[in-house]
Amino acid sequence: MRIKSYFAESVQIAIERARLELGPEAMLMNSKRTEKDLKHLGEFEVIFGVPHRLAVKLNRSAESSKTSPVEAPEPPSSLAHELADLRRQIENMRDSVASQGRLSGRGSMRHLIPLIEDAYSELTSQEMSDEMTAEIVDAVERRISSSEPGGQQSVSAQRVEEALAEELADRLSVFSESRALKERAIMLVGPAGVGKTTTLAKLALRYGIQSRTPVQVLSADTLRVGGWEPLGTYARIAGLPFQAIESVAMLHKAIHEHSGNRLLLIDTPGFSGADMADAEELTNFASRESRVEVHLVLPANIGFKTALRVRERFAGFKPAHLVLTHLDDGCSPGAVLELTIRLGLSVSYLCSGQQIPDDLAIASKEAMIDGLCPRGEAIAAVSAA
Repeated sequence: MRIKSYFAESVQIAIERARLELGPEAMLMNSKRTEKDLKHLGEFEVIFGVPHRLAVKLNRSAESSKTSPVEAPEPPSSLAHELADLRRQIENMRDSVASQGRLSGRGSMRHLIPLIEDAYSELTSQEMSDEMTAEIVDAVERRISSSEPGGQQSVSAQRVEEALAEELADRLSVFSESRALKERAIMLVGPAGVGKTTTLAKLALRYGIQSRTPVQVLSADTLRVGGWEPLGTYARIAGLPFQAIESVAMLHKAIHEHSGNRLLLIDTPGFSGADMADAEELTNFASRESRVEVHLVLPANIGFKTALRVRERFAGFKPAHLVLTHLDDGCSPGAVLELTIRLGLSVSYLCSGQQIPDDLAIASKEAMIDGLCPRGEAIAAVSAA
């Protein structure tokens, strides 16, 4: 098999160029942003695998024509450019070997559902990893094939998008607000600087003012000098009851006194890895108190490996939910969706700015999938499921 790259300002344009030259038999193997030293060729690179017999035909065709209307013109030859091109080809081959196993497994089905490649490109263009994208697209193909045996050639773009939305919805878990209000206690945990206190202030105003739910605001952030003061200020301005909690015994008492008639909103310190010894008592309380819903707060632009380390650090709290903050910091929908799927926590609240309480929303599958499946039909299919 011959490996060939196409460059363009969008993944879709590059695919169209490749299809025009290579035809339907070529296999899309990878798509990614172009490396820095090759940016002059185009913003995106898509890599196709060309079967040997097709490559021979292409070579013969190239010999009969000195120029190709679908490929970018070659820059002036130089040793530096040739070396850069050689390095790129080697890296592409290495990446393709890793991904070819995944792709070849669905190669026969790919020809049955040609539009499935559009779904693949859509996900990768939104910065979902190749590994996660291949896994999801495989599942989408199986979903369509099981529901439409023998008719895959005529599958519409709308059906592919609906199947993609259905698959993503099945992989996502979202928070049940009614259950939290029934349990009567929400605790936010996470590292320093991720937006816990601001998020808790938003929740206090959402429930205490907008929904007129009796609320008790608690802050266990006593590790820092004055750590509880910002939240106390928010509560005082809003006219909501507030208490600084200095010990786990006080927290037990507050739960006992208020959990039957007030919604408790509990802020905690931003524990670093070095601070976890100080968190032991609070961790034991959270893991044993069944009336408390623990939410891990993370910025949406955090890398997955870092997020995984943070989740492990706070595993003792037994968080069941995930609050995503900083969604206004240029986060790509595909990367955010992959983060939530891989962490395995139900998403509860989405925070997109500092405005209190406006920049907070209850997480929904429809809203999170909409960035990847913008067509109304796809979202409607998820909503009706």
